[in-house]
Amino acid sequence: MRLLLVSTYELGHQPLHLALPAAELSTSGVEVHTLDLSVEQLDEGFLDGMDAVAFSVPMHTAMRLATDLALRIREARPGMPIAFYGLYAAVGREWTVGRVADLVIAGEYLSELVGWARAIAEGVEPRRGVVVRLDRSVPVIPDRSTLPPHEGYARLEWEGESRLAGAVEATRGCRHRCRHCPIPVVYDGRIRVVGLEPVLNDIEQLVAAGVQHVSFADPDFLNAPRYSGEVLRAAHAAFPGLTFDVTVKVEHILAHRALWAELSELGVLFVVSAFESVDARTLEILDKNHTVDDMGRAVRALREVGIHIRPTWLPFLPWTRPDDMARMVAFIDVHRLWSATDPVQLAIKLLIPEGSLLEQHPAVTPFLLGYEPAALTWAWEFEHATTGRLHRQLDLMAAEASDGGADPGETLAAMRAAVGRETGVDLGPLAEQGPPTPRLTESWFCCAEPTAGQATAVSLGIGRVLA
Repeated sequence: MRLLLVSTYELGHQPLHLALPAAELSTSGVEVHTLDLSVEQLDEGFLDGMDAVAFSVPMHTAMRLATDLALRIREARPGMPIAFYGLYAAVGREWTVGRVADLVIAGEYLSELVGWARAIAEGVEPRRGVVVRLDRSVPVIPDRSTLPPHEGYARLEWEGESRLAGAVEATRGCRHRCRHCPIPVVYDGRIRVVGLEPVLNDIEQLVAAGVQHVSFADPDFLNAPRYSGEVLRAAHAAFPGLTFDVTVKVEHILAHRALWAELSELGVLFVVSAFESVDARTLEILDKNHTVDDMGRAVRALREVGIHIRPTWLPFLPWTRPDDMARMVAFIDVHRLWSATDPVQLAIKLLIPEGSLLEQHPAVTPFLLGYEPAALTWAWEFEHATTGRLHRQLDLMAAEASDGGADPGETLAAMRAAVGRETGVDLGPLAEQGPPTPRLTESWFCCAEPTAGQATAVSLGIGRVLA
């Protein structure tokens, strides 16, 4: 049985969610082929000899791009079994199941994906419909042997160097239930620990491939602080030259303040943290469990021990006022965070996927216009027309800059100026970008719509080989 595993986007990293199922499927007698459309092109024979196709969809951007290709495969090869697997697989299920995919598997997908492939191999009717699995998976060391080399993926830029970067997971799921996040819809406050040995073995093969910086792709690295500390200590002991980045909630940065000096010594270079908004009401609606003052304290706590912070933002929600955007810009000014900000962060608009914890929230429902299956989100309208106009400007500026490889600092300065013009707030000249900050060269974001360049690249490939 020959199975094609396809990734469309995994934050600029070599796709872990191709490597994990490739390892498990190969030991089950399945001949696995992989295709990563973020760095590889479709060729005319990509379906030749394949018995089934499975798409990795760990985030919104990936799912949007995957559905386009899956639809065309369905048209060209009506009998080809198609599955979606990953965090976003079940989003839009009423539209995708049957029309786009036979089976969607959310959560801990490995055993179900293997069972589906085995059934096809044995000539048994494979499972169809929607499956959400949260059982504890057997530890698996990812098989990266069929993936493109790391040279084609995002790099770490720091101190005049460009270093190969890779990504691993130490945990999946999250203990928290932030209302705008797709993770609690599937994991409902649970985490799944990968295990020390599989993580270290994966880091070892990344280092062997030349990787010098590792991103921990966990939704929150300090969901299990004792275990995470063990992982970092072991990784640093084995590979003392490696640097790392981790994602951590504001409340965890502050609650585990005593850890950061050691984590800095272990090679943690920067922390990604979801600040989201400077509006107290918004933070409460999203159930972030932090305040704007907490955000400032988190910046200082990390900088005190030499760790950089890269906040992420959710600036555009239905009730966002123009002055909210001006205050967010002022916060970035005061805390000297421009060098730590990617342009897309000033343009993110709230996504409300099917089953979202915000779907029935009284602060949101007055603005909902209807669910759009193909877009995988509820459509909604801005309360303030000026905010909507500003979002369209910033979204276009960020996408064009990403597709065109524009300088982030220049793009951010132009976006900041646009905020000042549209809101009528005199922001004054930008005093400084802030202290130099390490960054990955892939600046797009998991909760952003695909750029025109991303969508066009996939569309052109589909049109060329499946016309």
